[in-house]
Amino acid sequence: MNVLSRLLPLVEALRGAERGACWDDLVAGTLAAILLVPQSMAYALLAGLPPETGLYASVAAPLAYALFGTSRALAVGPVAVVALMTASALSDYIGADRELWLTGAVILAAEGGLVLLLLGVLRLGALVNFISHPVLSGFTSGAAGLIILSQIKHLTGINLDRGDAIETVRALIGRSGEIHAPTLVVALSALMLLLAGRGPLIPLLRRIGMSARGATLTSRTVPLIVVILATLAAAALHADNAYGLAVVGSVAAGLPMPSLAFLAAPGWQTLLPSAVLIALVGYVESVSVAQALAARRRQRIDANRELIALGASNIAAAVVGTMPVAGGFSRSVVNFDGGARTQLAGIITAGLVGVVALFFTGWLHYLPETVLAAVIVIAVAQLIDVDAARRVWAYDRAEGFALVATAVAVLTLGIEMGLLLGIGLSLALHLWRTGHPHIAVVGRLPGTEHFRNVNRHLVETSPRVLAVRVDESIYFANTSQVADFITSNLAAAPNTRDLLLVMAAVNSIDASGLEMLEHLEEALQHAGITMHLAEVKGPVQDRLVSTRLGRRLAGRIYLTTGRAFEALTGGKHREQEAGSKTTASR
Repeated sequence: MNVLSRLLPLVEALRGAERGACWDDLVAGTLAAILLVPQSMAYALLAGLPPETGLYASVAAPLAYALFGTSRALAVGPVAVVALMTASALSDYIGADRELWLTGAVILAAEGGLVLLLLGVLRLGALVNFISHPVLSGFTSGAAGLIILSQIKHLTGINLDRGDAIETVRALIGRSGEIHAPTLVVALSALMLLLAGRGPLIPLLRRIGMSARGATLTSRTVPLIVVILATLAAAALHADNAYGLAVVGSVAAGLPMPSLAFLAAPGWQTLLPSAVLIALVGYVESVSVAQALAARRRQRIDANRELIALGASNIAAAVVGTMPVAGGFSRSVVNFDGGARTQLAGIITAGLVGVVALFFTGWLHYLPETVLAAVIVIAVAQLIDVDAARRVWAYDRAEGFALVATAVAVLTLGIEMGLLLGIGLSLALHLWRTGHPHIAVVGRLPGTEHFRNVNRHLVETSPRVLAVRVDESIYFANTSQVADFITSNLAAAPNTRDLLLVMAAVNSIDASGLEMLEHLEEALQHAGITMHLAEVKGPVQDRLVSTRLGRRLAGRIYLTTGRAFEALTGGKHREQEAGSKTTASR
């Protein structure tokens, strides 16, 4: 049983569930299914696929995730950003050939699933950290804007070609006279109802005596209610024929048979780069949501197990012939608010969506496409986080620029190029910062064992000792910066006889850093200056021991800066006034 629990987190969750947890899971799973049915079809259309493929993905993926996932509230299925990335990848590599479009989507799901499984087996969940939060925020905001713009054709009835934000806006302005009035009226009505469900409805329900939780959960059913009302009205009025309103049309009934035919399909190598990006973005989005919800209940998410769970979910989606999947923000919040206690809620969601796919797809024939577009717009609008951009910009202009640049790049260059640009910017920013580390001359605070920047504090120093603190690992990108700082400060202190390097913040020294320190130590010896080290971390010292530098510094490596300072000054020192706060003294 213990082995089974380790392999399947669902087993452990059910064994430790409280009394009544199954009822909570039933309620949460039902509410998530209510939201998932219209969203899954809408996101399938966003990806350029038949609406029933969204339903299929919403059956297979939650089942696979429920078995292997560690989050008890994450709702897995089609999501907006992944759907848009799927459409972008297929339009770039497959073009307008709709016969290959679905096959391409299945290949993307399979490849993405295999990539995630491989990363999970290798326990590389930490790779997600290479996408910084500002870049991810800029990416999701830009993608949300692009998704909203892509739905304008469904909201207005203007047949706009797929393109970037500038092309779409230019085409909309130039063809504004082609707006289809019935489509626009239905779209605006749907948008107003959906917005009311997110805003005024909750206070209204509270005023008539409903509990806060009940009012919130009731508001989550608004999308399905809007879909049902619009479908009934369109069917009663024969809106497709009488008013030219575009409807979903025939939706295939039933569930697909599992198949591995996609393994022999062409395009695997061509679609692999896009599949990797889609998988990584889906994983980042999913884990971010899962960790945020788990923290609210003091639960734990295993990032490596999540890789395996999401990989299995995507492979399951591929086997039933549908699109890539990930954890959805809005559905997961509904699942959490509904009281989901175990992964059983996901199984219930999958079962209910399966019932819809088997028996109720015929009722969706008259569902207006513009209503599904409205569902997409309202769902993704919350991804545009202006407040986060404002906070990041106020705190760090460089990261704020990376956020804005990523969003603009997604809107103008495309979703994949925008993401790659954002990742490149965040890595470049990291390299620039670590390549220009904070380095400070330090002295002792009187009467203490604390050493602080001489430009910030009134400290004790010695004319014979120059104590320098390097606040970064020493590696190839910053060796010249470290050496230049030390030599320039030594030149300004001609009486110096001992250089003390405080290494408390140095987590590693690469080969280039070691070579720089060796050359520096030799040059200082010729100049009559002795190098010493203090507060060297264990792993760093372990590597230094077997090097030429380590052997030369034997007996000159001190456990604390205070001991080194006392040994080198003989207790003789002087007070130095705090100087100006220069750039080097951050």
